Amino acid sequence: MAMIASGYCGDDMKRECMEQEGASQAEADAMNQLQIPETRTQKCYYACVFEKMGTSDGQRFDTERFLEIMENHFKNDPNMLNAVRAIADRCDGTENDDRCELAADIATCMKGE
Repeated sequence: MAMIASGYCGDDMKRECMEQEGASQAEADAMNQLQIPETRTQKCYYACVFEKMGTSDGQRFDTERFLEIMENHFKNDPNMLNAVRAIADRCDGTENDDRCELAADIATCMKGE
């Protein structure tokens, strides 16, 4: 999950999401440390990042966009490609009307919990 979150959103995007959601540096850093978001602010920060990456529309996980990003990045790494495809299969269909809870659901699914 850390690669997914930190590798594909630059510092500007992270700062924008921190400002938009009122997240502290520690709350934002939790994403880089593979932590499942616990607070409402963390969940909404994750939602912002996923939405800016295009892997969430605020109501569902966009499996196709996730695969597009990941397969492009890991095209020369068969092991990572297999892991990414397994995540996509496992998380396909993840939905929630609450964008922040959706982000937590996606993070939990990506981590395999």
